[in-house]
Amino acid sequence: MKSINLAAIDLNLLVAFEALLAQRSVSKAAEQLQIGQPAMSAALSRLRILFDDELFVRLGRQMQPTLKAQAIAPGILAALQQIRQTVTASQTFEPSVSD
Repeated sequence: MKSINLAAIDLNLLVAFEALLAQRSVSKAAEQLQIGQPAMSAALSRLRILFDDELFVRLGRQMQPTLKAQAIAPGILAALQQIRQTVTASQTFEPSVSD
């Protein structure tokens, strides 16, 4: 399997993917992340290049995930949850065990 240089990937794109998946709207995803709609559109463009897929396509008034987006979503969501848990756990101060 080909090794991927994570330093070359903006991991914030995965957060944008998560927001797009939840909101099904570029504008609403941008609001959720407190960024402008053009910035979210740019993130979607970069995600499309990274994954070589449209990922989300307009169907009526919503952005529907493609088959590839649906396939990669569980892994991305699990990775983000793991990162959040790790960061949260490291911020917990326990006086009885801290030096």
